[in-house]
Amino acid sequence: MSRVNLSPGEVQAIYDKLGDIEKLVRNQSPRIDDPILTTEQVMKSLSLSRRTLQNWRDQGIIEFSAVNGKFYYRLSAINQMLDNHLQKMED
Repeated sequence: MSRVNLSPGEVQAIYDKLGDIEKLVRNQSPRIDDPILTTEQVMKSLSLSRRTLQNWRDQGIIEFSAVNGKFYYRLSAINQMLDNHLQKMED
């Protein structure tokens, strides 16, 4: 096995390039920690009608993405909407 001698500058350049690759991979990876839900999944999990969910979209109550006529919701957006509308109990 042959040895490769690298200067400190070359080692730093490799380290920097690996950091760039890591950033690219991280940005390309799906966000498993923030699942994306379909309209049907949101309706089922919150016991909503399709019309209610549409009203929430129209009123800007819930964030969504629209792709080719289909609507998608991040779990974090649903949690944020619920937090924004949290009713505190009075003591």
